[in-house]
Amino acid sequence: MKFNRILNQIILVALAVLSVTFTACDNDDDDNSGSMMLEAFGPSPALRGSKLTFIGRNLDRVTSVTLPANIEITDIEVIDNQHIKVVIPQNAEVGYVKLRFANGLEVTTKTLLTYTEPISVSKMAPSPVKAGEKLTIEGDYLNLIERVIFAENVEVGSGDFVTWERKKIVVEVPRKAQTGKIILANNEKIPLELESPTELQIVLPSVEKTLDLTNKKPGELVQITVKDIDLVESVLLPNGTPVEFTKEENVLSFTLPDGVTDGVIAMVAPSGVKVAIANIGMAVPTELEAEPVTDLRAGDVITIKGLNMNLTTTVTFPGVAAAVKPQSISATSIKVEMPEAAISGNLILHTASGNTSAPIVISTLKPEVLAYNPSPVAAGSELALIGKHLDLVTNVTFGGGKQGTILSQAAAELAVKVPADAESGEVILKMKNGETVTCASLDITKPVFCYIPELPGDDVDIKAGEILSVAVQNADKLTNVQVNGSNTQYILQKSTLYMLIPNNAGGKTTVTLISSNGSIDYIIDVIGSGTIETIIMDQVRDLGSWAGEAAGGAFRLYKEAFNDVKAGSILKFYFAVTGSGQLQINDANWGQWGQMLEFNDLAQTSYEMELTQAFLTRILTTNDGWSTTATVIQGQHLIISKVSIITKGGTAAQPIWTGNQVMPDNWSGSLQLTDVSLFAKAKVGQKIVVKTADVLAGAQGSFKGGNWVAIADGTEYFDITGDFELTITADILSKLLAGGMIISGKNYTAVSVSIK
Repeated sequence: MKFNRILNQIILVALAVLSVTFTACDNDDDDNSGSMMLEAFGPSPALRGSKLTFIGRNLDRVTSVTLPANIEITDIEVIDNQHIKVVIPQNAEVGYVKLRFANGLEVTTKTLLTYTEPISVSKMAPSPVKAGEKLTIEGDYLNLIERVIFAENVEVGSGDFVTWERKKIVVEVPRKAQTGKIILANNEKIPLELESPTELQIVLPSVEKTLDLTNKKPGELVQITVKDIDLVESVLLPNGTPVEFTKEENVLSFTLPDGVTDGVIAMVAPSGVKVAIANIGMAVPTELEAEPVTDLRAGDVITIKGLNMNLTTTVTFPGVAAAVKPQSISATSIKVEMPEAAISGNLILHTASGNTSAPIVISTLKPEVLAYNPSPVAAGSELALIGKHLDLVTNVTFGGGKQGTILSQAAAELAVKVPADAESGEVILKMKNGETVTCASLDITKPVFCYIPELPGDDVDIKAGEILSVAVQNADKLTNVQVNGSNTQYILQKSTLYMLIPNNAGGKTTVTLISSNGSIDYIIDVIGSGTIETIIMDQVRDLGSWAGEAAGGAFRLYKEAFNDVKAGSILKFYFAVTGSGQLQINDANWGQWGQMLEFNDLAQTSYEMELTQAFLTRILTTNDGWSTTATVIQGQHLIISKVSIITKGGTAAQPIWTGNQVMPDNWSGSLQLTDVSLFAKAKVGQKIVVKTADVLAGAQGSFKGGNWVAIADGTEYFDITGDFELTITADILSKLLAGGMIISGKNYTAVSVSIK
């Protein structure tokens, strides 16, 4: 009766079958070659935390699976083009499941995904456990489980369970069982599968230390003490030939035969796992098997099994100079974590004696583009790349070597701005570790809005307050021109555009051409024309006697006003003094900065405050949790009329080097600018600016003299998040003119060096 009741519960775990089919556009003669069909999914009821399987055709083109309520999953396990799996999160709800394909089409299941009782595993004991011993699995709703599957698919069915209860299953550990996670499953066509949270350790025969038989001769007796000697089923010579042996208490004995070769002599457990007991000749890890070795990404843990694994001290990955220490080491296996900078290639194990293993070929997970939207695409417009693992991409390069601007990014879709001068051709994706993936060719048409086909060269000085003339295409579409977001005067004569560069422009300046059907931005270097004052608040605020914001007194200045403002700039307050004036400057959380400012001269009309780096850092990093407030101003007996920021006009940076110098994580990259003529025109007070790309977590920069010594205090290494710079002092200038400089660091790519 008990068995029938359990069987009735299991029958409720039904296969969800649906018949939704749609066909992609292709010209293949095979009617089914392009069809995308979802034939079944299950189990349903399912178990949260377990895997949900989908069966159909061309399911490898699925880019996301959405579970109720609106949980999008892009980490999809592709078994083949007919089978995919996803892990059901704990917060998934009952409802319909939606599959999205690369071409944008979506399929929604016709049946609900429901959930079974919350089967769980709370304990497995003992661990380690020996073959033949009893293993107890504790948890809840274990009466719904019909199979216990050990590593390497060694299975025990419910008919062989010693105990089968709701909260406990007891099984005898099969002789073929190996160390690894176990899976609890039922017998449905698409089974419910629950993986144990930890690995079950299976006892193997072991030796305290492997023997060195290098000088032993054929016919000599070899004896070695073995723990758990009852688990030894055979002894294999280096060539794989078995040798006769005897077991007496805990001593294993065998005679070296004629013709024995160099290598490892191993004992074999019932599971087939080999354990080294002796070495002839050089001892290294051997007979290596690694999992996983494909589709690897940073943080993945690789398990490597073999003989002599306990000799391993470090592992080197392709693309990473620094060796990695394994997380765990035993006689038969190691576990090692994939570093962020690792690339596809050969993984090598190293021993303390300096010996190395045979290489293990590994390959990284690659981004995959399944579709472009739109295609063809107009240059200068936005393009969506639809595919898989697109979160690994750091930049996108189009035909003509033109790099796009990534606008948004997720695993299944990446939005990028196509450069106005991009050409048709293959699209190249660059990954965080420096590897590249070449994707299908993309047709790029010329921009449909007004654009500049070619900007002025580096030999042209663009100065603030002067007219800049450029040739344009699609001139009839132009409706406005802006510089740094503000309208500027312009004249259009046929295909030549004349635009006024405002007096307040300087340094990196954004020019925007606005058309009736789109817009495009260009960054140009402008030589500034002196002091620039920018008004950031022009409302009259009577501070009265510490009047609050609602009363028209205290007021806020916002972070947006201080973006790109550099230390040394001036914050200027314009006011009238009406008594014993006081001004208090606070951060966003009302923390006071410095001393209270006092103004008793009724004739005073302004106050200038130098913006230090400490002040800027505080107001830009302190957050009140609900606004972008940078600073709150309050006080008494002052009528504030406006607040401005005063900066110096910028100058165009003069490049002294351009290229693509990768600075790997191990500090092996460097840019050696030791030609002192590069710095012949440098002056004290100018800045050396390093432009960067592909800046990764933990990136650091470094400025050294030509002698590899830090060029100034604090420049040997420092954290960076993007471009970085060095102000030239008299001492630094003398070192530059004597031996040049060396720029290095880690986890970024240098693309240009300029003096500004």
